[in-house]
Amino acid sequence: MLEKKAIRTRLLEARKRLSPEEAATKSAAIRQRVACLPEFQAASAILTYVASKDNEVDTRPLIDELLRARRPVLVPLTRGKGQMVWSRLEHMTDLARGTFGILEPRPERQHDMPPPPDSAVLVPGIAFTLTGWRIGYGGGYFDRFLAEFPGVKIALAYDMQIVPEVPVAPHDVPMDILVTETAIYRCAP
Repeated sequence: MLEKKAIRTRLLEARKRLSPEEAATKSAAIRQRVACLPEFQAASAILTYVASKDNEVDTRPLIDELLRARRPVLVPLTRGKGQMVWSRLEHMTDLARGTFGILEPRPERQHDMPPPPDSAVLVPGIAFTLTGWRIGYGGGYFDRFLAEFPGVKIALAYDMQIVPEVPVAPHDVPMDILVTETAIYRCAP
């Protein structure tokens, strides 16, 4: 666990050092690659985090595009310790800071919805391997969800977040696809 914490600290610091312009340019390239994925295009719904942490890959413009196209968008809500459910998002203006400062629908705009099995989830994280393993933020919310999720798992990351290996625990779930600003990786653990 100490190694995981060290990787998390090092990469979070590196991500924070990106200029706003660098983060915006890289995020735009990642969004463009994601939008071209056949799995993304075929998904009945898109489950996605709403970028709200220091220089996290910004999903907000992509969410905006999906909403304008009237595609179903589900965003995570935290419920108690370690529990995450999904809420249908209707408008970006429905979002407010929730648990951990994460953007989620305001209580009166929450529409809990189980994710369709043929949906795709955009997964945040801090470190990723080319075989699909990830280090998240440490709360385990996504890990618990991903363990039961049958759809396609797409990780979004900057090239600098790719590492040769990470400690893997029995509860960890590998990503199917990793998208960076320069490449799309089909993961095979």
